[in-house]
Amino acid sequence: MLDKILLAALLVITGPVNAEAASETVSLTPAVRGKDVVIETVDINVSSDLSLKASFYVPKGDERAPAALLIHDAGSNRASLADLAESMWKEGYAVLTLDLRGHGDSTNDDVGDYKLLETDKERESLWAFATRDVEKAARWLRSDKRVHSSNLSVVGVGAGTALAVRQASRDENVRTVTLLNPKATVLGFDLVSDMHEIEGLPTFFFATKESKTEVEALAKSIQDELGCEEFISCSSLKAKKDAEILEDKRLARTLTRGLSDLTFPQKKGRRG
Repeated sequence: MLDKILLAALLVITGPVNAEAASETVSLTPAVRGKDVVIETVDINVSSDLSLKASFYVPKGDERAPAALLIHDAGSNRASLADLAESMWKEGYAVLTLDLRGHGDSTNDDVGDYKLLETDKERESLWAFATRDVEKAARWLRSDKRVHSSNLSVVGVGAGTALAVRQASRDENVRTVTLLNPKATVLGFDLVSDMHEIEGLPTFFFATKESKTEVEALAKSIQDELGCEEFISCSSLKAKKDAEILEDKRLARTLTRGLSDLTFPQKKGRRG
């Protein structure tokens, strides 16, 4: 009897569950003043034999929200992006995080598990195919009626920065690109070459103390090579090691403030 009462209460809160999305309500930290974020677990079909698991942070309010697509590092998964996703949700974004093929809950016999791949060629091949995952995820995100379809920000971490830039070069709906610890080359991608395709698009580089010199030099070399008006902004964080970048408490605040005037143009000077 108690199980039936709890189930009825859950349906009142989240609404009916369907095959496309299962909703769950989770509490944020006390800093969010007791408000809850609604996360829909969704399946994004890439092909007939591959479906990706993703988490959609349902935007607050009735107006369509700007979208943010967060892309994890190679060997990681969407769980690593949960804190950043919640912080961006709090600022008014509709956020999607996904497990790329071979990662997290998006593994099967066909694509395998990234962590079990033995050669660079295998890892590079999987990462090249992951561009399709990001494209499908962006398309899913833009198709949601709660999202502003032509206002997308992409955020990549580590090797995910290569996928973020590649998506931005192909998607005219991308307004900003944020790269956390970008590398000039990674898993067969040439970031410098791809950056030529998004010349002028507002781009934000973030670096730990470990990568600060390398990231700043990368940004300068791209700007010098293009010879265009500066469009890359660099920020250094307090995190010492690259693996700690998502744990830096300044990251979400600095990132959302940098994006605010670009993604919320009607609210200039907006602060979180």
